[in-house]
Amino acid sequence: VNSEDYIGKFSDCFPKYPRSNLVFSRIGVNQNIFCPKGTKIADLEKHLRDEDKGKLANIKQAVTFVGKFADWKRLDAVLYAAQKYEAEFPDLATMIVGSGPPEAIELYEGLAKKLELKRTFFLGPKGQDVLAELFSASEVGMFPSYKEPFGMVFIECAACGTPTIGANSGGPTEFVTDDIGVLVDEVDNWREEAGAKKLGESVAEQVSKALKEDWKGKTKGFSCVPFVTASYSTSAQCDGMLHNMMEWS
Repeated sequence: VNSEDYIGKFSDCFPKYPRSNLVFSRIGVNQNIFCPKGTKIADLEKHLRDEDKGKLANIKQAVTFVGKFADWKRLDAVLYAAQKYEAEFPDLATMIVGSGPPEAIELYEGLAKKLELKRTFFLGPKGQDVLAELFSASEVGMFPSYKEPFGMVFIECAACGTPTIGANSGGPTEFVTDDIGVLVDEVDNWREEAGAKKLGESVAEQVSKALKEDWKGKTKGFSCVPFVTASYSTSAQCDGMLHNMMEWS
């Protein structure tokens, strides 16, 4: 299983299966793809929709969300957060990567318009090479999912030298530490507008801290790549699997 939490869940589903045969196998990230690219804000224009090209002229910083348009990914909270920090940082842009069924796209893009977001850009789904560029150019990655099974996007973002903001539930609780990011408190009523706004306020507060304290350049950013290399690189994954096989043989 790829999360320690799932060992217990698997055992609950299959109680007769020997628990001693279950191991936590870390997922490995390809650091030939996900690594600091030196990407600048101006380099991101080619990934924008045609109608948004030319809108980065006054943008100096960016933050990025990546995820499918499903309620538990909580993109609505990210958009409420953007409403807060856009007012505080006029040179900050938000890059939204992902997609979903037409009704979900309409829902979230409609919410962005309702909130009158001026510097929030919907890029659609993107491949790994583009994600690496976006993470490299961003100050932080924002992934406030509810009980994310693991959270590979956190690892991919950190591999590019960029700190992350998530929610204190699911897989990210096993590896996101203060050295590389932060997890905001969960909100019980997150499916309601009031709850989504409350979560958004917490995310916005951390984005503000990240920019003011320069997490990427002065504190957390320096720890991100070494953390991934030591624990979540493909070589670390293979070493762990070989160790498990040696124990079983």
